[in-house]
Amino acid sequence: MKKILVLLSAVLVLASCGRRVLIDDMHQFANDTWLRFEPETFEFDVDNIDEPYLVTVALKYDTTRLTDVSLPLVVEFFADSNARHTIFPVIRLVGRDGKRLGTTVDRYCTVTDTLDRCRLYNEKGRFTYRLKQRTSKYEIGGINGLGLKVEKL
Repeated sequence: MKKILVLLSAVLVLASCGRRVLIDDMHQFANDTWLRFEPETFEFDVDNIDEPYLVTVALKYDTTRLTDVSLPLVVEFFADSNARHTIFPVIRLVGRDGKRLGTTVDRYCTVTDTLDRCRLYNEKGRFTYRLKQRTSKYEIGGINGLGLKVEKL
């Protein structure tokens, strides 16, 4: 009987895991280059307005090409109803101690940073996040990918 309960509990936990994440998507850049005037767009559906969400961004870059210590972004998000909000986060690539942040595999490092620790969506429907770079460069060589993850807390 105990084995059946343990197995049933494991199945229920696994079945509910996927429903906690609304989006977990990584967009890759051709030639490891993100062009300044090409925003990346992520879309997902919100069906529960009573729960808070954690919103994180991931940046994968080539450590031999990108030497910046941070990457300033413009993040616009809006709903089907045209409700809009804009934030201006800075993704740190190097800590105050001078060491690279994130996880490095071969020559690529992936850094994740929180955009919003407790985002409450006030309406159900389709939401769009548009991420743009906020730099003076026309392109940033060395960026392999940009991702967004939205999950229920």
